[in-house]
Amino acid sequence: MNCRERILSSIGHKPVDRVPTDIWATEEIWQGLENHFNTKDRRLIKDKMGIDGIESCGINYTGRDRKDRDGLKAGIWGSYYRDIVLPTGGAYLEQEIYPLKGVNDIAALKDFNWENPLDYDYTKSAEDLKNIFKKHAVACGYIAPFYDLWILFGFETALLNLALYPDFMHAVLDRVMDYRLKQHRKMFEKFKGNMDICQITDDFGQQSGLVMSIDMIREFFWPHYVKAIALAKEYNLQIFHHDDGGIIEIIPDLIEMGINILNPIQWRCEGMELKVLKERFGKNICFHGTVENQDILPFGTPEDVRKETRKNIDILFKDRTGLIIGPCHSIQSGTPVENVLALFDEAHKYRI
Repeated sequence: MNCRERILSSIGHKPVDRVPTDIWATEEIWQGLENHFNTKDRRLIKDKMGIDGIESCGINYTGRDRKDRDGLKAGIWGSYYRDIVLPTGGAYLEQEIYPLKGVNDIAALKDFNWENPLDYDYTKSAEDLKNIFKKHAVACGYIAPFYDLWILFGFETALLNLALYPDFMHAVLDRVMDYRLKQHRKMFEKFKGNMDICQITDDFGQQSGLVMSIDMIREFFWPHYVKAIALAKEYNLQIFHHDDGGIIEIIPDLIEMGINILNPIQWRCEGMELKVLKERFGKNICFHGTVENQDILPFGTPEDVRKETRKNIDILFKDRTGLIIGPCHSIQSGTPVENVLALFDEAHKYRI
C-alpha cells in the first residue's frame, strides 16, 4: 500500500498492512528534525521516518482590505497578530486585536467589514495537489465556527457573549458561516478530484470536560456543522474533526452528523479512556493522534514513548484498522528529537 491508500483504508475501516501514521509538530520541532536529517525538505523527512501523513493545501488572500500596522500582521476580518520568536527556535503569531471585542449590538454587524469570501487565489495549490494526490491523502479546508468567534472576540469574551447575548451571537455565526461556506465551495470546485478530507473542527473540550453545556453547543454550533458537513459531502470528502479535551459527551452527535475522523484523543482527559472509545465508537470513526503529549512524549524516555505507542496500537488498532497514530496534538518545543523518532519507528515496526 502507498501512503494515501493506507490512510484512506484506515479511515474507511478496511484492513491495512500496518498502522498509518501522521505528524503534527511546532516549528521548533521541525527545525530539530531538519538538523537531525540534514535537510529542509519536510516531505523527505517524513519519508525517512516512515510517516504516511495527511498533506494539506494553502490558499492566498487577494483582497485589498488587510494591511499590517504598528508591527502587527493583519489577519481575517480586522484581526491583528504579533510575531513571537521563541528562544528554543521557531515562531508563532499571537493575536493582539480582536475586531468585535466590546460589541454586542446586532445593528453594528451591518457596517462591519466581513470581506469578500471569494478573494482568494487557489491556482498554485490546485496545481501542487495534482502531484501530491497521487501518493498522499490530501486535506483541504478548515471550518471552525467556535474558533472564528475567538478571532472576533477572544476566547473568554466569546464564551460570555454566548451566555449573555444569544441573539447577537446567532447573528454573528450566521455571517461567519455565510463567509466560510462561500469560501469553501469555491475551494472545493477548484480542488475537485484532488482532495480527500476536510477539517470541520473546533475546541469544545478541556481537561475536565466540555467548556460549555452540550445544550449550548447544540443550539449555537450544530446547525452550522450540519450545513458545513453537507457541503463537504457533496464533494465526497471525509470529515476530520479536531477537538481537544474531554469531549466524550458530544461524540455521538459528531458521528450522527457525519464525522469520519476524530482527533486528537487525549486519553488523560475526563471520560476519554481508550478502551471505552474503541468499544463505543470504533466502528463509526477513525481515531487520529492518541500518543500522549502532555507528559510521556515531552518528558519520558524513548522507551516510554515506544511503550505508549504500542499500548495505543493494541487498543485502538486491535481490528487492524480505524487508527492513524501520531502525537496527541502538535509536538511541543523542548520535546527530545529522540522521542519523536521513537514514536514513528515503533509505529512503523510494531505488529499485532
